[in-house]
Order: sequence, then structure tokens, then C-alpha cells
Amino acid sequence: MTIGHLARAALLAAVCLGTALAAAAADEPVPATLDVGPGPVIAARPGAAETLDLEACARRALADNDQLQAERFRRRELDGQMKQALATGLPTLDATGTWSRGRDPSFALDSSFGGGGGSTGNALLDSLFGGFSFIPPPEDIPAQTYWRSSLNLSWTLNPIKILGAIGAAGQGIRRQDLALLGVVHQTEQDVVTSYHAVILAAEQLAAVEAELRNQEEFLDISRLRFGLGMATELDTLQAAVAAANLSPQLRQAQQGLRTAGARLNALMGGDPEAPLSIRNEQRVETDGVARETALALAARRPDVQQAEVMSDLLRQSRRVQKSEMRPYLSMLGSYGYIGRRLKDLDNTGHDFWSASVALNVPLFDGLLTRGLVQQTEASLLRNESERAGLQRQARVEVLDLLDGRDAARDNLRAAELNMARAEDLLETSTLMLRHGKADYLTVLQSEAERSRARTNLIQARYDVLTTTASLKRAIGVSPLLPLAAVDGLVAGGSQ
Repeated sequence: MTIGHLARAALLAAVCLGTALAAAAADEPVPATLDVGPGPVIAARPGAAETLDLEACARRALADNDQLQAERFRRRELDGQMKQALATGLPTLDATGTWSRGRDPSFALDSSFGGGGGSTGNALLDSLFGGFSFIPPPEDIPAQTYWRSSLNLSWTLNPIKILGAIGAAGQGIRRQDLALLGVVHQTEQDVVTSYHAVILAAEQLAAVEAELRNQEEFLDISRLRFGLGMATELDTLQAAVAAANLSPQLRQAQQGLRTAGARLNALMGGDPEAPLSIRNEQRVETDGVARETALALAARRPDVQQAEVMSDLLRQSRRVQKSEMRPYLSMLGSYGYIGRRLKDLDNTGHDFWSASVALNVPLFDGLLTRGLVQQTEASLLRNESERAGLQRQARVEVLDLLDGRDAARDNLRAAELNMARAEDLLETSTLMLRHGKADYLTVLQSEAERSRARTNLIQARYDVLTTTASLKRAIGVSPLLPLAAVDGLVAGGSQ
């Protein structure tokens, strides 16, 4: 039997052994949480930097993420709108001071009011007084200075409008709080994905480097065998081409790691080019998820609740609009001093006051209020329709993620078993080499198979991590929260 036959026999035996192991392990429970790490530190971006774990990255992102900052500022805007709504029910008070100089306006009228001129309108009187007038003409009245200071109160009381405005502002704040919570969950999901993307890129780079080392060693052996007349020139050329083909993959893997680090930096609100080091730690949750519980939680996630709050806000707006055609009270008041000299303004003999209360009954505003109410009612119906569609889309997303997570878990199990088979194959090849039953090339090929199996395992683990994080966000919980911490979410036992 030749060495090649022995190698093929060993490979067949290893495959059969792996198949048996797979069949035996298929019925074994998978632990709910797999701890991978603490592993080595990954330098995603070169340079001295603090080594961060997932929780530290999440804290930085929640503190400095640009989108989160924008949502928090938007929340402050709504605080200002609430104060504006409160202002509709509060009075206004103004302090005014005026200075004027001129002739008394009562003497600046025409002659019928005694504003100068000789005729009184009666011929007998005119003849008796000879054109004399007791009231001097306006141009003979000296100009006078008047000082006035006062406090003016204005208060419009429309209870329906006030309550509606405050209610609408409150619903707006609640809606923004839900929007902020949704952005927090999305940011946490992005952190989880980016963090594990850095680990994935680093592991892929390590796999390419290991495969390149194997190919270079394979090339050296091919050249040695060619020199001994045990291989052809074509074998050496094929080995050289295989090694050269890995160089672009190596550069792409290096670039992928740097890019993944830049994305995580940007997500944390930092400079994408800043040095970044993270810890190679992964916690893979393989708990089974109760589908009905997940779908029920999806119906209460932040974006769906935002639509519900929007309907309440529109109802409050409609209430405010209708109040424009309801009776309301207006109160005006003024108190102050008036005098010809500035020092007289504190003289109680020169004070004055006025007060008035008016009942305003709107009768017709040109159908403006009716048009606004009609528009708001249509917006309310549209929002309800959109909310129903949003709920359906949320269920579709959760169902897709549940199925995707199940597939990712199955792929992870298969990758773990395949990794075990690749380890057994390498061990068997190495043992046969020691006993002279296989050549070194067979061992190198086994190492390459193990490298690919490890790459598949890394990808499968990454898929489980990211789909689990997406599922948590889709059901409205924090992607950093363990599945087991959500009441009723984890199905009985691990699947």
C-alpha cells in the first residue's frame, strides 16, 4: 500500500470518526452561555491605548455617540416646548414707562370744540364779545411734558386650550423619551456588532496568516522534493501560485481589521484614527427563545409605542384646535402714576388704575378651526394605519431574527463539530507521519483544513452574537441584557 493510500485511509477514518462524534454529540445539550476568553488583546488600530471590553465600549458610546447626543438635545427642545405650553395658562405682566411732550390734544381740534378762532357760531354773541374767545387758539397753548409709569396685567383664561396644550407637550416629551430609548438600543446593538466585528476581523487575519505560513512551508517542501527528483516543476509552480494568491487576502484582512477599529471608534464618538485595543472576549448565548413572548414584546418596543403616543398627541392637538371656538375670559389690568414732573411719579395723588374682564364668544372664524380639526383627524387616522403596519413589520422582523438565530445556532454546532473533526484529522495525520505512514504534505493539508474549520467557527459564533443582539433590540430590550434576564423570554431548557 502506498503512502497516498494510507493518507486517504487515514482521512476516511477521521471523517468516519467525526461523523460518529457528530451523531453522539447531536443529542447532547449545548450550554446556554459559551465563554470565549479572556483572550489576547486585539490592537484594532495601532498605538498605545487602554484595552477596552464590551461594557467599556458601550459606556463610551452611550456617553459620546453623536446620534445619541442629538436625541438628548432634541429632548431639551421639548422641555422648552412644555414651558411654552404652560405659558398659555399664565398671565403676563409688563412694566412700562413713557415720556411725552405736546399740547393738550383737546385744544387741537376744530373750532366747534373751542379750538381758537373768533366765531362762536352765533351772530348775537359774536357781536357782544367782539370776536373774543375764552379758549386760546391751539398755537397759543404751551407745550407740556407728561411722565407715565405703569404695570399692565393681561390674562386669557381658556381652560380647554391650556389643558390640551400641556397634554400635547407632555405626549411630545414622552414620545421623545421613547425615541431616545430606541436610539440607545440601536447604539448598543451597533456597539455589540462592531466590537465582535473587530474580533472577527482579527481572527480572520490570524487564519490568513496561518494559512500563508502553511503555504510557504508547502512551497519550501515542494522545492526540496523537486531538487530530490520526487516532484515535478508543475508541483512547485502550483505551490508558488497558491502562496502568492494569499498575499492579497492578507492585505485585505489587515485593512478589514483597521476599518473595523475605525468604525468602533466613530461609534464611541472618538476619532476614527485613534489607537484602539479591545479584549478578545465573547459570550455566546444559546438559550432557546419563546416565540410568543418575543412577539408580544415586539408589540411594545419603543418605535411602536411612539406611534401610540403620536395618536394621543394628535388627539390633544385636536382638543386645542376646537377650543379656539369655545368661549373664554380675558382680563386686563393696569396701575401706575402720571405727572408733569418725574418726581411726581411717586405721589399717590397722581396714581391711576384700570381693570376689565371680558367674555369672548367666537362666532365665526372663516372655517379656519373646522379645517384645522379636519386635517388633524385625518392625520390621526393615518397615524393609526401606520401604527398597525409598524406592528406587523415588527412581528416580521422578530420572526426573521428568530429563524436566523436558530440557523446561526445550528451552524455554530456544526462548526464546533467540524472543528473537532479537523483537530482529529490533524492529530491522526501527525501520528501517521511519526510512524512513516504519511508524508509532511498531508500534515500541511490537515493544518489548512483546521484553519478553514476555525474560520468557519469564528464566523458562526459571530453570526450568533450579532443576531442575538438584533433580536434583543427588535423586542425592545437592551442588547447588553442577557436573554435569561427578560421574564418569560427563555424557553424551558437550552435547545
